[in-house]
Amino acid sequence: MKRSLALGLSLTLLASPVMATEKDTLKARQDRLSNQLEESKKAQDETDAELDITEAERDAVSTEIRAVNERLEGLSEQIVVQQEEADAARTELEETRDQLAAQGQYLESQKALLSERLRVLQVHEDRSYLQVVFESRSFGDFVTRLLTAQTIAEQDRDLIHTYMNEVERLETLEARQRTQLSFLKQKERELVVTKQALDVAAEQKRDLLSELNEQVELLELEKMSRAEEQALMNEQSRIIAGQLEAIATAEREAAEAQARAEAEARAKAEAEAKAQAEAKAAAEAKGQSDEKATASPAPTTPPPAEAPTNVSGPATSFVRPVSGYVSSPFGPRQNPLTGVAESHRGIDLVNATGTPIVAAAPGIVIKAAPATGYGNVVFVSHIVGGAVWTTVYAHLDSITVSSGQTVSAGQTVGTLGNTGWSTGPHLHFELHRGQWAPGQPNAVDPGPYIGY
Repeated sequence: MKRSLALGLSLTLLASPVMATEKDTLKARQDRLSNQLEESKKAQDETDAELDITEAERDAVSTEIRAVNERLEGLSEQIVVQQEEADAARTELEETRDQLAAQGQYLESQKALLSERLRVLQVHEDRSYLQVVFESRSFGDFVTRLLTAQTIAEQDRDLIHTYMNEVERLETLEARQRTQLSFLKQKERELVVTKQALDVAAEQKRDLLSELNEQVELLELEKMSRAEEQALMNEQSRIIAGQLEAIATAEREAAEAQARAEAEARAKAEAEAKAQAEAKAAAEAKGQSDEKATASPAPTTPPPAEAPTNVSGPATSFVRPVSGYVSSPFGPRQNPLTGVAESHRGIDLVNATGTPIVAAAPGIVIKAAPATGYGNVVFVSHIVGGAVWTTVYAHLDSITVSSGQTVSAGQTVGTLGNTGWSTGPHLHFELHRGQWAPGQPNAVDPGPYIGY
């Protein structure tokens, strides 16, 4: 069926005066597609190389981040140990200070007694022993008093010496512990500073990794888009080749039909001439030479066979693919998704999800499938006024045609939707004067062509 429709269209084009121009246009379009396909492949090779480099950089940064994270984990463990040691030293220092405070409280409690006894010893130091002797009632009493005085004096001296030694010991211990605690705090501060520097480095590495991931995603998206572009151009080239083949077949069949018609005409003329000659010879043999033989009508060449007229010729205008209001016209705008300035290569027609979308002119479906950015999309190639045009119907909710299918103007190709890079239900419609090409250099404003 597809073959017969394409052949019928080609026969009609053959019968039209623009046939040669149309054939040349298709050939020129096929040549341009071949060149663009080669350029796209070169660009994809460059994208692949850039993608490999970026992925290698990303892997290197990932390795560095892992190393930094391992070092951060080690530093964190060291800081924890250092904090535990500092806490232990701080506890010991507090205990020593508590002991010093307790010792001070004990000495404070003995201070009055010790001070009085020191005062007595100082005041009566020279007469102590005389007082002990003269006040003794006997020698035995004298010895007892003398020993008691010596014991009291020795106890006082021991108390003072013990106090001084304990205070000195505790002060020495406190000084050592303060030094140790200061060292631990300094080491902890150094570790914290190092960790903070590593945290900053790690954050920078993570930011770089995030940028590289975005670059990889963009390059992968570009790679995917390039592959889709090449698939679309290959499909366009295949369809053009089919159209050229159909035209060549139509030309060959027309030439064969013309040759058969001419051969039949010649055979008929020869048969009539032979019949005339035989009739004339028979008349002469009967002696009827004086009678003028009735001449047969001169053979006439039949008119050439007319071209079929039961198929539609090339379109001369476009129909509106869907009703609705224009939310975004052709030309400069801010991308609604990214906010970046761009050139909008079509128009956006807003209507309800599921509204039928129709072909703007007769043609052949180049692509009917999801595509990056476009979502569900249909590409159709047309011949309008003897020239090649391409229409694009994007963000469809559903697709009702298939690649290679022949469609008529007004035939449903899908339904309006919100697929791909879209912010709401609408039809993104593009019109290209010639084939669709990467970068959409052939796009024109479809508004004037469909009545907007």
